[in-house]
Amino acid sequence: MIRTGWYELPGGLGPFDLHRGDRVLHGGRWTTVTDLYSPGSSGCGRVLHLADGRLYLLRPGERLPVYRRATRG
Repeated sequence: MIRTGWYELPGGLGPFDLHRGDRVLHGGRWTTVTDLYSPGSSGCGRVLHLADGRLYLLRPGERLPVYRRATRG
């Protein structure tokens, strides 16, 4: 089963917290997040390392469509 939603950084978490292995729509293509961290000392936003080798800064207030496989729990 695949869950789809939006990830955003408005000062809290969106429908999901973004994790390594999630797939995000970036530049019109779906790509996997291989790593993510807070940039610099401000910690505002998240830098996403994508499987296609690109880096993407997701700033507070921006939204990305995300999907992940639902885990059985």
